[in-house]
Amino acid sequence: MLRRALPAAIEAIGVGGRVVVMSYHSLEDRLTKQAFTLATRSTVPPDLPFVPEGSEPPLRLVTRGAEKASAEEIEQNPRAASVRLRAVERVRGGAA
Repeated sequence: MLRRALPAAIEAIGVGGRVVVMSYHSLEDRLTKQAFTLATRSTVPPDLPFVPEGSEPPLRLVTRGAEKASAEEIEQNPRAASVRLRAVERVRGGAA
């Protein structure tokens, strides 16, 4: 279900839109990480010294890695200990 939902959500958002995923299991987090990495990857050759205008990926990562619940949040809500939050934002039009 998540394998189909993530690409569909990424394609559905407009410029300035975000996809935010809270995962509670490592498999969910791995699928999310892979989908977001694929969507934000540049198609420009890695040895090119600059990224030509218009060749930038249409999405950017909002979170660096997975955000985790704070100690205060976990104290108030022990179920939050396993949550991982990841987000991407569409910065320009085009296919992801």
